[in-house]
Amino acid sequence: MPVCFKCAADARLGEVAIWTSQGWLWVRNSVRQWDERSGSYIPLPHFLWSRFDAKALQAPGSVYCCSCWKVWARHVKPGSKYELSSACEELAVRLGVEFEVPMSHSGNPYKCPLCKTYFNHGTASLERHLKLNHLDQFQQNKRKADAMTPQKDFEPVLHVSGCSHYPIAALLEGRYSAIKWNHGKPVYEKDPTAKPVHDGPSSAFIYFWDERDGALQHGWWFAPTVGNNNVWAFNGANREAEVLTVPESGWRIPFDGDIDKNLRVTAGPADELEDFKLELRWEFLASPEGAAEDWQLMRQDMNNVLEKRWAKHWGGDNGTDIFFVEANGFKYGIDCRCMVQSNLQTHRKRRIRRGLPRPNMTQVLPKLAAKDAEIERLQADKHGLLDERTELAAKVAKLEQERSILLNSQADHATQMMLQESWRMSRQLQMKVYKEVPAGDQAYATIQDALLVACPQEHFGDCHRMRRVSITKVTQIFNVRIWKDYEFRKDQVRKELEGRAFPCVTSNLPSKACSWAELDAKINEILVIHGTTLEKTDQIATYGFDERLARESGLYGQGVYFTDQSCKSLQYSGAATQDGGCFIIARLVLGHPFFTGGPLKNGKVEPFLDPLDPSKGRFHSVIAKPGTPTGLGPQPQVHREYVIFNGAQAYPEMIVHFKIT
Repeated sequence: MPVCFKCAADARLGEVAIWTSQGWLWVRNSVRQWDERSGSYIPLPHFLWSRFDAKALQAPGSVYCCSCWKVWARHVKPGSKYELSSACEELAVRLGVEFEVPMSHSGNPYKCPLCKTYFNHGTASLERHLKLNHLDQFQQNKRKADAMTPQKDFEPVLHVSGCSHYPIAALLEGRYSAIKWNHGKPVYEKDPTAKPVHDGPSSAFIYFWDERDGALQHGWWFAPTVGNNNVWAFNGANREAEVLTVPESGWRIPFDGDIDKNLRVTAGPADELEDFKLELRWEFLASPEGAAEDWQLMRQDMNNVLEKRWAKHWGGDNGTDIFFVEANGFKYGIDCRCMVQSNLQTHRKRRIRRGLPRPNMTQVLPKLAAKDAEIERLQADKHGLLDERTELAAKVAKLEQERSILLNSQADHATQMMLQESWRMSRQLQMKVYKEVPAGDQAYATIQDALLVACPQEHFGDCHRMRRVSITKVTQIFNVRIWKDYEFRKDQVRKELEGRAFPCVTSNLPSKACSWAELDAKINEILVIHGTTLEKTDQIATYGFDERLARESGLYGQGVYFTDQSCKSLQYSGAATQDGGCFIIARLVLGHPFFTGGPLKNGKVEPFLDPLDPSKGRFHSVIAKPGTPTGLGPQPQVHREYVIFNGAQAYPEMIVHFKIT
């Protein structure tokens, strides 16, 4: 059963956020998914949880209820301001760490309840504190959570009998197995191999229908297919969302007729669970205490004994927590409360747990063999291409050598240089400054998702247009001259920061927008966005960012402006007057930033570190945070902006063209 990672609430009901590789996926009652384009929840063709691997859903930090998302999850995931590593988040949740908006306590948002102290999100802050001081408590809490006995949600196998209406009895009676979900409750399919009491068709389903089509349709049904207009029986009991069991009696046959007092829907005996399609597998801990956990599958006979006991009643015999079983040629005592297996002959004890479903290897192995064959073919193609490239490189080197010999034999040094100059210039002029990324490349979806994440969810109004942006073209920039200037400036900033204490700055733009970029956090190098019009993109790609061309009327000085919030860049992208525009995703070196408390109009350089002692040097950039007074009225700064006064501190990485749908 999927549950909220933080509060363990049932995730099949209400609004739930699922963290995926593409960001947040919102669902409601397991049957509706949030659609950005329509701005509403749309129905799903299948039960949501069947689309995900069960192991992935039970991984720490995968699923959150709406309340826990608001107070915790949205602040800690990758790309957020206070993101935590997955290991640190699991530590924090197990130990009850709370997130508080850092309006006080020195900007540190994470409160450790065990020592009443606040910490920042860095690996050297919260994660280090929890591992050094509370790791034993975490492991103890985790063992308690793993040993908790989950509540049984629904009966996996049902029997229908006693129907008084012939020939409907032939349609209804027989054995049913749970196969999927519909409207938040299990769907049961009649087993065609189980012979009914009366001869007749065996295709039948038991399913639940919610109130979407009115109160008269709300309840449990017998029908040949789920949602079929031709139905045989109806029961209006057990409608509550938290109740997953099928009513035992009270069925109306036909659906608008009288109650059949003899019809019974009862749970199947435990010995029929071997064919249950959702069966789990049991595991034992093979490694000694204190070592890395190594969970191994039990043998089939022991697995079946424990699984049947789990389905029937997970508890001890004679009012105790222990029951005894025989399997694998040994007799075991099973402690239900502590989840411990004791071999009564060898006296060896092992921890046990009810694990996740394992794949059928008879189906997996052929697929693996096909994948291996495909990998071998691709590797052969790769080696062929590498050999071909080596041959071409050798031919080019030979031609270059022949050309050099020819020039040396026919001209003096000056003439040779003149001849070579035109050739060198032509080669240089032929080098492309940028190259278009092919349409359909994965980069389009990745960048669009990153831009959506960079638009704060609490921003609406004009910012909402950002959620309707569709990327039409991506151009990668390759400009050696700008890159050399950028690298030189990085070295300068790095030297100037030696011995300084300065705040660390992270970007709201996810790093996956430029996953190849190796950013230097020690000089506050981050990914940012620069909104601009189409006619200026070529100029920036060719000459870089030039602070001398900046507007003198800039609110925070005559510099080059960037942001990590895509909806802010939208204002300068040209999209205000048309249906499309351009973003430039850039690398930016902030160095030691100055957090301004208000406007810095007419400023042409960064402020001094100490106005009374200019010899201490200057800041490297200016940051205007949300809430900063603008001096333009009561409305403060809404977005975060970064300003530099040396264009070499930014390198344009790519141009993103988009339209607003």
